[in-house]
Amino acid sequence: MRDRWLGLLVLAIAMGCGGPAKTTVDLQQKAISLNEAGYFYYRESRWELAKNKFEQALAYNRLIDRREGIASNLNNLGVIAQEQANLERAVTHFQEALAVNRELGAPAGLSETLNNLGLAYQAQGLLKEAEAAYLEALDNARQLPPGPLLALSLTHLGDVARARRDYMAALNYYHQALMVDQGGKDQRGRAMRAERLGRTFLDLRDYDRAVMYLNQALGDFRRLQDTDGIAATLKDLTLVALARGDHKDARLNAALLLGIYQTRGQEQEARELEALIERHVGN
Repeated sequence: MRDRWLGLLVLAIAMGCGGPAKTTVDLQQKAISLNEAGYFYYRESRWELAKNKFEQALAYNRLIDRREGIASNLNNLGVIAQEQANLERAVTHFQEALAVNRELGAPAGLSETLNNLGLAYQAQGLLKEAEAAYLEALDNARQLPPGPLLALSLTHLGDVARARRDYMAALNYYHQALMVDQGGKDQRGRAMRAERLGRTFLDLRDYDRAVMYLNQALGDFRRLQDTDGIAATLKDLTLVALARGDHKDARLNAALLLGIYQTRGQEQEARELEALIERHVGN
């Protein structure tokens, strides 16, 4: 009799003090819910809360060995670390995610992770390592139907070329990415590529083409209500106006951009913009 009750006690402990046991489906759903909560906080730039949710989701996914979820959570944690300027931690998370994705052999997961890893390398000034990651990301993206991952990989390679001042190579990559966007009718992608093209033509002092692409990008970003894209494009247009000596346009674009910075509480960016205008245009 004693052995029987001992067995029942062990069973009750294993099932959670007599309650129903959590199934794999329950734990998977919990991980998914936590991941979605992490995305919510990420969109609000509440990094620590987002990080906490992604870490909890990762713990559940590891418990049930859900590999796709593990890779996704590690990628998300890498992105949070990069937002917090912890680049070494970001690289570690992305490398861990990459190892899982290599086991899974999924081209989409590999391409996404390699692009993230490349960004972390590039932020550290490691252009050679970044380019290698982007090239492998491109190889994986080419195994999929043409879409955002292909355009993203091409764009990142263009960014490396531009950082090296190889502007012709940068334009080539950006144009290839733009063709992918146009084929897929991807308005956001088209806006991103147009902004990159405008910025590169600014570097080349081809101001007419710079303005053409930047106005195209600004229109698309406004239709999408993408404030990040609007801010980036207004900054480019301000720089074009200053390069041309067009103080009226420079002040106009800077005023619009300053409004975005102030609304978003970007005090440092606002101060830098005001200093730029004062230095080149005056009061």
